[in-house]
Amino acid sequence: MKEKKNLKDQAGASRVTEFSSESNSMINPPGSSNDIDLPESESRWDWDWWRCRRKGPVSGRYEGKMTEPKAGRFELDLRVDIDPRYANSPVMDKVSGDFYQVYEFNFWGRRYRWRVYTESWIVDTPEVKWSRCNVVITGKVRYWKGTHPATALKIEIPWGTFTPAGPARVTFYEIGGGSSFYTCDRKSHCFRDVTLEVDVCQSVNSTPILPAYNTHSHNTRPSDLSERVLTIQEGYREAGICLDIRADRTIIDDSDSQFDTWSVDELHDAMETYFSQFPGTWPKWQLWGLLAGSFVQSGTGGIMFDYWGAYEPPERQGFALFRNHSWFNNLPSGDPTTQDEAEALRKFLYVWVHEAGHAFNFMHSWDKGRPDSLSWMNYDWRYDARNGASSYWSSFEFRFDDEELIHMRHGDRSSVIMGGDPWSSGGHAESPSGSMSLLEGEAPIEVLVRSQGYFEFMEPVAIEIRLRNLMDDFPLPIDTRLNPEFGTLAVYIQRPDGRILKYEPVLCQLATPETRTLQPANKSSGGEDRYSEEIYIASGRSGFYFDTPGEYLVRAFYQGSGDILIPSATHRLYIGTPQSKDEERLAQDFFSKEAGLGLYMGGSHSEFLSKAMDLLYSTVERYKESPVGMKIAVALAKHWGRSFFRIEKGKLKQAKKADPKKALELTSPAVSIYRKQKQKAWNLQYHHVVRTRAELMQKIGKVKEAKDEVSMLIKDLSKREVKKFVLDTIKDFESRLK
Repeated sequence: MKEKKNLKDQAGASRVTEFSSESNSMINPPGSSNDIDLPESESRWDWDWWRCRRKGPVSGRYEGKMTEPKAGRFELDLRVDIDPRYANSPVMDKVSGDFYQVYEFNFWGRRYRWRVYTESWIVDTPEVKWSRCNVVITGKVRYWKGTHPATALKIEIPWGTFTPAGPARVTFYEIGGGSSFYTCDRKSHCFRDVTLEVDVCQSVNSTPILPAYNTHSHNTRPSDLSERVLTIQEGYREAGICLDIRADRTIIDDSDSQFDTWSVDELHDAMETYFSQFPGTWPKWQLWGLLAGSFVQSGTGGIMFDYWGAYEPPERQGFALFRNHSWFNNLPSGDPTTQDEAEALRKFLYVWVHEAGHAFNFMHSWDKGRPDSLSWMNYDWRYDARNGASSYWSSFEFRFDDEELIHMRHGDRSSVIMGGDPWSSGGHAESPSGSMSLLEGEAPIEVLVRSQGYFEFMEPVAIEIRLRNLMDDFPLPIDTRLNPEFGTLAVYIQRPDGRILKYEPVLCQLATPETRTLQPANKSSGGEDRYSEEIYIASGRSGFYFDTPGEYLVRAFYQGSGDILIPSATHRLYIGTPQSKDEERLAQDFFSKEAGLGLYMGGSHSEFLSKAMDLLYSTVERYKESPVGMKIAVALAKHWGRSFFRIEKGKLKQAKKADPKKALELTSPAVSIYRKQKQKAWNLQYHHVVRTRAELMQKIGKVKEAKDEVSMLIKDLSKREVKKFVLDTIKDFESRLK
């Protein structure tokens, strides 16, 4: 039979047998009569060829109880990955499992039984010996956590004639210790089972809600790509995950005439309202996806918004896809009839699978040092083509890469399961090695980090990132989305105690690039060779990063297209000490995840953050004459600039009307403070505040006041010798205020 690309041979067998499903296929195992050398008298014909003709693969999930030494007290979920289990599904040659302790309780004649997860393990390089009627797997056990004695494993899996494999007889041998035995029945050809619950907004409730894409619909594809129809379920089944999408679906009424885009807190609010599995005990293999209209940042096509531990239960439960994005303008209601329709349908499938992938604790490919990975977790425009590949789509085979498959199938349960370990933790989610190393050689881009240098205790920390074209003769396009949410920029922070942390944003956005061409340094005039953006890094997924007085070292890494990774020089900043005992006590409440999330989101009207918002507003009042109160006030003003919508009785309703006057009131002290400051590091903040205020004034008809404030900004920045290109940009903004 034809050998399938990307499927490993079964323990050295001369072929790989293809099959379409476990239920109706017969596999002749490697080592059976057609794979071994027969005696000469039997080599012409195997008279009992039918004996032990196995039905389906060996690989898959097994589950069973301990038989010795404590029968029934423990259970084992076993994952065997040694032969092809499904078409287009690579074999990882791993064995792994999870241990559970079983509890039973009788109360008034009623028997209660439950089990509690204890730990996970993996055999990285199992030895596999095939026979006609069974396979024996041996190897060394590696536990993901804790200290354990050296342990060896033996698994024997038999099968009969025209029957599936199993049960598996499993033995653990502790070197110098005892042994334990399990008998595990075969449960599934998948390694894990996950349920996806999908809800849909009324404005985008039209076919297709979920994708179904024929891999040969678009002409740009690998020449040897297997033709099949891929859905979200099929994509994950090939990866080894049985993804069940619930048939029931809530239609969320978003028809309010004043509602146009979703914010992060509104997405959380929707998940907390409609995700049926949100209550109860976590972690669990449950996931929620929302098909919505548009995000507040129009370039975002999909978002994994649930990266924060401030909400209960924990993170990695929910994601959203935005149907009104330009990617999906040509989305057909049936089979595509043009290449544009095929491209839109392919992207629709890709975004669904990609965003759900984050829930399994997958980072982006380039975040793991693999920009050349042909994976669902890479971006087509960031793919680093190698080995003669011309583009992502011409080489992509609609799969996760091997490292991701190992993590998804065999990783530590707590780092894979939804609501388990924090996002970006666990095996195969590592950052690039040597992240704090210095740049050697000449880079085409200068990455500069700077800030005001000294921050008062509890003052929100923001840094300026500046990119500058260092090439003498060539204009250089860059992606200007420098917020770490988009994966273009990574920031590392060394705390006063020496620990180095990677700044992890609360959100992860899949969005179209926003490019700008930087002119060569020797040919630019007025600053066209550079681009700057202010980046908030005070709090993120891990809470507050600058909650201890002392010196911090900050370094940024610009992650451009392909394999470009350019570090900045180290930037030093200092956090001051508390000025009183009262301030120390306040800091205990201030440096909470809830308050950090409130600042990160620019304030929130969500009832789940009401206590944190009260704390932040009281802090503004207490420190209204200092940078602490001023910067918190500027951050909180953001959510007053737009209305907040909450779902009530199945319909999005305006719960809080936008209040531009409140936002202007909060930001007014900042203008005075920024005008008095002469440091260059304050220029971006000053510019941002005035531009925001001008837009708010325009909304309420105060155009003259808006123009006056922008004119004053231009005058002040001119005195500070800001580049002409920047001043021209502000003047252009002023001219459009009407």
